[in-house]
Amino acid sequence: MHRTKDQQIKHVVDGLALGVLANGVRAVTSSKMSLESGFNYAWRRWAHASEFPSIKGHNPGNLFWIGMGKSERRRGARVAWASERWAQPYLTLDGWDVEETLELHADEVETEDWIELGRLFIERFKEDEIIWAETA
Repeated sequence: MHRTKDQQIKHVVDGLALGVLANGVRAVTSSKMSLESGFNYAWRRWAHASEFPSIKGHNPGNLFWIGMGKSERRRGARVAWASERWAQPYLTLDGWDVEETLELHADEVETEDWIELGRLFIERFKEDEIIWAETA
């Protein structure tokens, strides 16, 4: 499926939010440097990054950060990121859980792959930069 640059960024921002939630994380620090670093780390290691050719360059994390900031204002979104002191992914569909929303989001990239991207992303954060769901 051909997507515009904005569509690719939105799809990845949403997929990463779902992957983070699926890994049991409620929030990560909202520090721009940490978010970009975490994304860049995960993106370089994720097997499906090449399927999103518009997300490239020396700092693709900046594209992620911009897309994350736009996510709360999108209409009809399935998932979004709230960002103040913490960057917190959350579901926007009433009555849906993470697994169901991941299945809806999956296309050429499977649910397990989005979960892997989320795992790689949170791997980069220090323990005091993460709020785990069970500690909330």
